[in-house]
Amino acid sequence: MPNKDLQNSITLPDAAGLRVSDALDAFLLYGRVEKHYSVETQVKMKEAFQSWLLRDFGLCEITSIKPMHVLALRQAMTAKGLSISRQYSLLMVLKLFLKFCRNTLEINCLDPATITLPRRRAPQVEYLTNVEIQAIRENIDTFPTSGARLRALFETLLSTGMRISEVLSLNRDSIDFERKEAIIVGKGGKTRNVFFSEDALLWIRRYLGRRQDSDPALFVTYGKNPNRLSRGDIPRFLKAAGKVAGLNKRVTPHLLRHTFCTNLRNNGADISLIRELAGHQDIQTTVRYYLGTDKQVLKDAVAKYLNYSAPESASSTGS
Repeated sequence: MPNKDLQNSITLPDAAGLRVSDALDAFLLYGRVEKHYSVETQVKMKEAFQSWLLRDFGLCEITSIKPMHVLALRQAMTAKGLSISRQYSLLMVLKLFLKFCRNTLEINCLDPATITLPRRRAPQVEYLTNVEIQAIRENIDTFPTSGARLRALFETLLSTGMRISEVLSLNRDSIDFERKEAIIVGKGGKTRNVFFSEDALLWIRRYLGRRQDSDPALFVTYGKNPNRLSRGDIPRFLKAAGKVAGLNKRVTPHLLRHTFCTNLRNNGADISLIRELAGHQDIQTTVRYYLGTDKQVLKDAVAKYLNYSAPESASSTGS
């Protein structure tokens, strides 16, 4: 039976005359309840419509959108000086919207596969070296409780590779200290295990040992009525830690996630394992956005694997 509450929450006119603006709420709801898009993704998708897509397509009937309309949009974005990355994001949202219209609303509209995305440059992935990590550790003043909290947060991000939203969703009882692991619900509602280092568990214990409150959240604010720490507070904490340590890099939760993935790769972990640990759905996301390149690692790989004098096996000679 159809979900009556869901049916009542969406009112759509006949598909024959359905405009883009008419289907927007249904599309956003679909992304939230069916695709489990993160809050950040939902905000970005809504912003894409408000800033560009509704302006260009809002009053258009969905069935009337043609390739030339998309081409006109691309021309307008280029004339406005939008970056390739921004153009890519807007066109991707349009593709997802058209896919929703075809598959869920059963509207015979433009095939999203016909919309080509601009080619983006491979991003330059930054990460912290072991020397930089040690510099931050040595310069966090852990005497105050706020310092112990920052050190516990820093070590947790480094050892688990979690997104900041995932870390801040942890409760005191989320962690199995004996097994050194926790089960979390990540992006897209996907459940995975994360694993804590001895350093992370050491500083979590020290931080919890100094707390006087009974709030179940692992990382909280201070005062008589502490609240779960919000993600908006974290960037300034980490930025300050990097500055005190004398780093030129902007230390962020995402930089530490890059560091986690890159460190695993540099020490021999298989890319498929890194994908699982990072909670990525697509392995290309891991490769493209989360793995930095260490010149020494590349140099060592050449020295270790490149050999033109070794006897070739029968398979390599085509026999």
